[in-house]
Amino acid sequence: MGTDVLSVSESLVSDNYKNPGSPPSAQFTGTEGAYLLPHNEVEIERLRRQHRFLGSATNHKLLQYPMQSSAKVLDSGCADGTWLKDLNSQHGNQLDLYGVDLSAHLFPRNQDDVDLRAHDIREPFPPEWKWSNTFDCVHQRFLIWGIASTEWPAVVHNLVELVKPGGYIQLVEAQWILPEVSDQRPEQKKLNLVQAWSTESFGMDIHIWNKLKALLRAEECEDIVEESFDLGYGAEAKRPEDRNVSAELWAESFRHLASKISEGGIPGVAKTAEEYHAFLDRLVIELKLLGYTPKIKWIVGRKPGVENVS
Repeated sequence: MGTDVLSVSESLVSDNYKNPGSPPSAQFTGTEGAYLLPHNEVEIERLRRQHRFLGSATNHKLLQYPMQSSAKVLDSGCADGTWLKDLNSQHGNQLDLYGVDLSAHLFPRNQDDVDLRAHDIREPFPPEWKWSNTFDCVHQRFLIWGIASTEWPAVVHNLVELVKPGGYIQLVEAQWILPEVSDQRPEQKKLNLVQAWSTESFGMDIHIWNKLKALLRAEECEDIVEESFDLGYGAEAKRPEDRNVSAELWAESFRHLASKISEGGIPGVAKTAEEYHAFLDRLVIELKLLGYTPKIKWIVGRKPGVENVS
């Protein structure tokens, strides 16, 4: 079956997608030295498409618990504020919204409905902001490639510090590496190797999702719950219209890693950037034919105190 996949016509890979490399406008700029995935204006459009795709997987559910009117919500790693604005629309545009990201260059010019600020979440929040113990909910999603494994305790501590007693913190990551991959999916097996290499080589933890509950317990959070959602890519996408675009979206987010390949290459996957791009092209075909379904993991904990979120 693996041979059949590799022999499929390349028409399964869009003409405007094949081995795009990194156009000048998408080259690393700004804060990308501290974030392994792209962190620039070109990346914003991909993140918006990813947000819509994730919505289809979670039935457009954004929080474990609904917020009351005027609730104060923070999104950590907010990019351009897309998640915040979507959440606000689900709550009658009555929420008090804040966001932080590593750099302000991702923020839109018009911030009338949100307060977005530049801050490195690995550091304590500025005391002059007076944010400690004020948020009904603090949310963070998919920063696995932005936070080193040794930095997670400090990050979680800094975020919990902002939650008011009785409020919630929601950390969203994913189980990207599945425990069993059949021989019928040779490129997905290599994808596992790429994901492990892209985190371990830079001091990050691809399995951080499985350690978040312990980190919340260390901060004395209570009522900790975990919810999982299937995130089907390609043939396993929840909506038929997402079959092709989700497969290409996944590989697109990993194209830039070609610039990170050292002399030793990626063991078991590619020795050069050219071989790596060829692998991604084959991966797109395999995903469209067979699919890939990692698990979104929502880890939610309540800060001890009077419950004020229902």
